[in-house]
Amino acid sequence: MKNVIICKSCGFENPYYEVICLNCHSFLRDRIFNIDLWKTVEQLIETPVKAFSRIIQSEHKNFISLIFIFAVFKLFISSIFISLALFKNEQALNLFSTRFLFFAGCVLSMLVVLSLLLLLILKASGIKARFKDLFALFTFSLMPYSFAAIILFPVELIIFGNYLFSVNPSPFIIKSFFAWVLVSLEVLLILWSAFLTVTGTFAQTKSIKFSLINSLIFNIIVYSSIYFYSVYLTL
Repeated sequence: MKNVIICKSCGFENPYYEVICLNCHSFLRDRIFNIDLWKTVEQLIETPVKAFSRIIQSEHKNFISLIFIFAVFKLFISSIFISLALFKNEQALNLFSTRFLFFAGCVLSMLVVLSLLLLLILKASGIKARFKDLFALFTFSLMPYSFAAIILFPVELIIFGNYLFSVNPSPFIIKSFFAWVLVSLEVLLILWSAFLTVTGTFAQTKSIKFSLINSLIFNIIVYSSIYFYSVYLTL
């Protein structure tokens, strides 16, 4: 794996995130101060590798907190759905705020640990990276869940109302067609998130094999965490 910016003036290989050549101090690229959210969303749909390249090279990783909060909220709701569907746990909504904060803390810790581990792996492979870039990579790959929290979840509430979190009858009995359509959209968002993890890692490493492995591991950890938390909700 090798991901560098070669200086046009002296040919020196610089880390991908650098703006000024470490050897001759020439400018390597345009400076990116902040992330343009709407432009980034558009690029994540059309050219995700380019979007993640700008995220990595941006000096300030703004909007991370916003994306994280909405994404974690959606993942937390998913853990409640799993607890209801698999364990018929009608108490899953109890202590909602407290459990959400605990879940958010767990996910944040998970992202920090995974970012640190990836940083160590990349350094061992000869790739210079920064913790904040890798943390941003993982966070922005969760953006589909933010969309689900902002758009899909309110639609589910409008369609099913209080029966959204009902076991008897379930939403699949009340309005089967809409339930399956919404589940299909949820699956597509999951696949999109996995794809973003691949493209984000590729933007950092330029290795498709490593990107696929990293995405697989990351998503297994994320969904395992959701499942085990759904089990915790039954305790």
